[in-house]
Amino acid sequence: MSSPAYTVPSFLYDASEALGNDDFLTPVYFHRQVLTRYLYDSRFTCDFASDTYGTVHGPDLSIDFGINRNGSVIAWLGDLKDMPEREQLYWFIENKEPEREVSSEFYDAQIGAEFTPPPAVIQCLNALAQLNAAFHRKFGIHVYRDRSIEERIDETKRYKRLMLNNVDDLKRFVSEFNEIINENTNNTDLRGLLANRGVAVESGSKGNKLLQSVYESVLGDADNLIAPFFYLYDLRLWADHLMGDNRLQEVSGKLKVPPDRYAELMEALISAILRSVQELQMKVDR
Repeated sequence: MSSPAYTVPSFLYDASEALGNDDFLTPVYFHRQVLTRYLYDSRFTCDFASDTYGTVHGPDLSIDFGINRNGSVIAWLGDLKDMPEREQLYWFIENKEPEREVSSEFYDAQIGAEFTPPPAVIQCLNALAQLNAAFHRKFGIHVYRDRSIEERIDETKRYKRLMLNNVDDLKRFVSEFNEIINENTNNTDLRGLLANRGVAVESGSKGNKLLQSVYESVLGDADNLIAPFFYLYDLRLWADHLMGDNRLQEVSGKLKVPPDRYAELMEALISAILRSVQELQMKVDR
């Protein structure tokens, strides 16, 4: 059977904005909703290097994008033309009139080569989104509930220049990060997955305990890869409740970082979570 025929309309752009001798590096502007599909469709992932620079990945798609000060998504005309025609049509629906406002970290990285790898916290958020998509592709459910484009941008903005100088900063970080991750577990669907596989779980089980059962019984995890997520939860309990420093000291001992080295403790925690996510991803992809 032949492939379906598409008629791709011409994108709206201002040729005077082109950089260079051809039209490849001409900015094209879109409503930010153009990214919604790539956040919610598990065939794709939408990774952020910063709050104004990211990349969409798919089976036959990889395109960098920026977000300007107006909140519009920007992509290069040449990259758009290289996409499959069906994707071009999808982007065309959200095409906006040219704004002559390309300033963003996307522009700085692509044109000025001012690019640095995203901070570990943002790498962790991207890895969790990739794990979520991969788990859904294989098992039909998400590990974590989806987050909107506004939430993803806000989280990336919040953590791109994170500095922990004192105990109050650490408490704020673990409280917020725990809410983003541990409080966002897709409990209902995960319990259903286990029940369908004949794995007994308590009716009210949720969060990391539930994920531990999923990872052990569904993915065959024998290395307790959920452990760093429990560390985060324990630090949240320490941060939000007047329960003394026992939980802080226990977690710092497991991470092998003194409890009063706040920045190092956060870095060790994020590294441990990221390693677990990457190993879980490999188990899903087997």
